[in-house]
Amino acid sequence: MNLQSSSGRQTVAGMLVSEMRERILTLEFPEGAPLRQDTLAAEFGVSRIPLREALLQLEGEGLVTQTAHKGYAVSVLSLEEIREIFDLRALIEVDLLQRALPHITSEVIAEARQVLAQFDENLAAPSAERQWGHFNWRLHATLCAPAGRHRSLDILRKLHRNADRYLRLQLNLSDHNNARAREEHDRLVTLCEERDNAEASRLLNEHILAARDDLLDFLSVRRAND
Repeated sequence: MNLQSSSGRQTVAGMLVSEMRERILTLEFPEGAPLRQDTLAAEFGVSRIPLREALLQLEGEGLVTQTAHKGYAVSVLSLEEIREIFDLRALIEVDLLQRALPHITSEVIAEARQVLAQFDENLAAPSAERQWGHFNWRLHATLCAPAGRHRSLDILRKLHRNADRYLRLQLNLSDHNNARAREEHDRLVTLCEERDNAEASRLLNEHILAARDDLLDFLSVRRAND
């Protein structure tokens, strides 16, 4: 793969971020995996300058960590850190939804239902978990964006990304969680259409915290057996 482009160093760095982020989220780069700059530069056909920029951005997103004398590696989140990510998601996302509800239009609902339809198509496809995070984020962002709080939405996106790789692993092994999440998403869109602030907020909070608890249980068993 050669990402070198005549369109400029920043464009190459952006392409590197997208490619490496996807490999982290799909667990092609598993947690704890070393990210050796010479190897990556050779694979992508780029110099180390845009590669370092990409690694710095991924570090800012919490997907990689840098250790003195060891370089970069895919970050490993403790169970407590994962719990904190979901707790923060619940706080920020429920607040955003409450602020967004008065501004949710029929166009927003139509867009959300289109994402749900794409969810259904994706669930029937092979390796559905690879796209789960993409559609999950699109749905949640569609409903929260009318709040007009762009900084909060940016923070929320980083939280989604940090948890996404673990959710993909869990969803790959659990059809039950897929089906339950899909039902809750459909109900959430209906409540937003009805502008039922209290019930939509309650459901969203329970949806996030239930996902947290299921994921922590799953990872506790998995890590104990590793």
